[in-house]
Amino acid sequence: MKTAKIYFGLYVLIIFIFGCSGSKKLMTESKESPADEKNTGIINEFFDPLILDEEDLKIKKTISVESKSDQMDDVLSQSAIDQQRSESVTGFRVQICAVSDEEGARQIHRDAILKFLDEEVYLIYDSPYYKVRVGNCLTRYEADKLQQLAIEKGFDDAWVVRTKIKPNSTDDSSRNVRNKPPN
Repeated sequence: MKTAKIYFGLYVLIIFIFGCSGSKKLMTESKESPADEKNTGIINEFFDPLILDEEDLKIKKTISVESKSDQMDDVLSQSAIDQQRSESVTGFRVQICAVSDEEGARQIHRDAILKFLDEEVYLIYDSPYYKVRVGNCLTRYEADKLQQLAIEKGFDDAWVVRTKIKPNSTDDSSRNVRNKPPN
């Protein structure tokens, strides 16, 4: 039994060796010529596609309703961004809190909206803090007055910060009229 396995193994080995040796001869016969063997991998850089006499591929440009609306959205959003940039100037706001708790910041924001009816109130996330800011003051003097008003309304930690603001000439003039004492 042992010898039968050895003879079988030798038989398989001999067939394998003779089988592999014959494949080289077949591969060389399949090659067309020794000149092709040298040119393998060489790219003809002088090929000109214009000599092929094929018709030009014509692609029609289609404009659908969807593509027009997508372009319009891009134009509108870009103009809105440009308008915001042109309208914002360096000014002052009064910051009434800076907390890391979002829900606490939202509660202070709601409270500030109720107490400052004549002013804009902003909730800003500047990692890791949520900041509540009030007003759009062009001068430091206006911001100091707004800070005193915030302290009087219960926001004891209010302070003035320099930031970009959106000046509204109609809001400023109406606020000045309301704040003037009657004659």
